[in-house]
Amino acid sequence: MKLLIDREKYSVIKNKEEISLPRKQFEILWLLCSVPGKVFSRQTIFEKIWGQVSTSQDRTVDVHLSIMRKKVGPEFFKTIKGIGYKITTDKIELKNIEDLA
Repeated sequence: MKLLIDREKYSVIKNKEEISLPRKQFEILWLLCSVPGKVFSRQTIFEKIWGQVSTSQDRTVDVHLSIMRKKVGPEFFKTIKGIGYKITTDKIELKNIEDLA
């Protein structure tokens, strides 16, 4: 089972079916895919996606990842306890790779 992510169209396709993700969730997915195998901290994800430093201990990133796991599938996301998240890149195909941030 592969996931096709098209940056230009802001689309995510799994098993020939399009998955609707809001902009922030799509951006999180794209960020996680930008460096295969890299673990991104919650703080880094928040700063890159929301464009600001998070001074609170809120769980915004965790909530978005939880929703994304339900929509996209838990097999694509890996939690690294106490650090952050990474993506299972061997199951993902990216389009418009030159646009990776």
